[in-house]
Amino acid sequence: MPHTEMLWLEITGRCQLACSHCYAESGPTAGHGTMTVDDWHKVIDDAAGLGVRQVAMIGGEPTLHPALPDLVGYALAAGLTVEIFSNLVRVPAELWPTLMRLGVRL
Repeated sequence: MPHTEMLWLEITGRCQLACSHCYAESGPTAGHGTMTVDDWHKVIDDAAGLGVRQVAMIGGEPTLHPALPDLVGYALAAGLTVEIFSNLVRVPAELWPTLMRLGVRL
């Protein structure tokens, strides 16, 4: 039976940029949405249980989400690989260890 290999998780609408062509209408004043970290954990658990092998964390700019390290770690612990889509405008130094973890692609 075929299954979904990858799931895209739009974890934030916030972005440092305000591009007029942005499909997500992201920007500096956008928020992180209504999903809590526990909600995202449930989505990750459900995805892993359904045979998903990879999650892509997108936005907005996912490096602006305060729980990104937690979400990445949780997904890796669930056996998923993680792809993070970033504009790389500014990545805080404290995020690099998360982005360089085995199983994470940037």
